[in-house]
Amino acid sequence: MTINTMTLKLDSAYKPIEIISWQDAISLVITGKAYVVESYEKLIRSAKEAWKVPAVIVLKQFIKLEYSSFSSTRKNILLRDDYTCQYCAKRFHSEKLTLDHVVPRSRGGRRTWTNIVAACQKCNQRKGNMLTHEAKMFPINKPIAPNRKFLIKFLSSKLKIDVESYI
Repeated sequence: MTINTMTLKLDSAYKPIEIISWQDAISLVITGKAYVVESYEKLIRSAKEAWKVPAVIVLKQFIKLEYSSFSSTRKNILLRDDYTCQYCAKRFHSEKLTLDHVVPRSRGGRRTWTNIVAACQKCNQRKGNMLTHEAKMFPINKPIAPNRKFLIKFLSSKLKIDVESYI
């Protein structure tokens, strides 16, 4: 049986840590390192027991998370921009989007959260090597570095539960 289900892992203070596979979640619960606060209706069975697949687990011990940042990868940029061209505001499939440097690399622009936006191929070609004011093309949303809560919300869209109550 294939179960394509993810689990939200919270620390002991109910703060989101990450999205993990249901297999990792079950392991944490069985070993006594976490407990289930919400589960799916799907059951998984061993030779002697059956468990509901966990949707949200809470770790029993406090985990101190150092400030961490997320890489400005293509996937993360597209998630942040909701697969929407930041110049024409149209949604596209990921393969139809490119990454545009607001300040082009040839003019000193770097690959950072605050300098890269999702752009359709047509808009990216139109803007070319120009600055936004030269091309008269401005991103509809200011490019920012998302925090952990922001990316957990996007990743949790894979979950079939309301994560708002846990964030």
